Amino acid sequence: MRDQVLAYIKAFFRGFGQIMLQNNAWTGILFIGAILYDSTLMGFAGILANVVGVATAKILKYDEEHITHGLFGFNASLFGVALVFYFEANIWIWMTLILGSMLTTLMMGFALKRNLPAFTFPFIAVTWISLYILSIPQLAMSTVSQHFVDIQEMDDFLIEGHAFGQVIFQGSLIAGLIFFLGVFMSNPMAALYAFAAVIISIYLSHYGHESETMISNGTFSFNAVLCGIALSGTRVRDGLYVLIAVVIATYCDHVLVHYGWTTLTFPFVVAMWAMEPVKRLDKWIVGRFEETFKNRFS
Repeated sequence: MRDQVLAYIKAFFRGFGQIMLQNNAWTGILFIGAILYDSTLMGFAGILANVVGVATAKILKYDEEHITHGLFGFNASLFGVALVFYFEANIWIWMTLILGSMLTTLMMGFALKRNLPAFTFPFIAVTWISLYILSIPQLAMSTVSQHFVDIQEMDDFLIEGHAFGQVIFQGSLIAGLIFFLGVFMSNPMAALYAFAAVIISIYLSHYGHESETMISNGTFSFNAVLCGIALSGTRVRDGLYVLIAVVIATYCDHVLVHYGWTTLTFPFVVAMWAMEPVKRLDKWIVGRFEETFKNRFS
């Protein structure tokens, strides 16, 4: 019983770590601390959504290994934080949070059973639906008019911090740096790739003459962070894959913003879906090469 309780506690924290693809409970603890540092309300919303997501997975008897690795917590956590980021908290928002967190779990369970690369799409889909419904004038939901971002000056280092922070809707440099530290502690290579990915996205955004304010607050770079983490590796071609994904995600970001869309992490998901055939082809080629090499020299 004790071991099972400890496993679910770890699953809870890993659910936060998995927001940036880290299966690490300590990373999750740092992420929760950073969110609470910026906003107690967002922290509570993320925690509640995570608990609902994991509990739903347990009730539906989804794969225990997937639950333990936090795969049913990260989409729910993102949704919970997003909901109180966009709307003033009230009973209807909390009810939406619970129902939406359950829905992200159902979508993730569907994807995992069929080995589909969902990434953060359950969070995106449920958030878009919720934003549409809750923005109906007749419902009279109060939106949050201003969001805190501690921009002091245009500086690439500060943008790096904001880019990491914006992945989970946090506007302070401190929160962003803690997020970076959490990833670095779990996977230094992934953190450094993400750092480099932000630099690329900043250049592309300047080249495209995008809003300086949006560049500074990390709006055009947080999807690049996720691309850098997801495709990081020790092979030379991993760097090429990160570059291609960041270019796709950044320009997708630009287009969606220009058309007035709430981008969330959709540019990251688009980039990862675009790279999926490339990764599978890479795996097939390497497999064939290794088989040929083994047959020739065995």
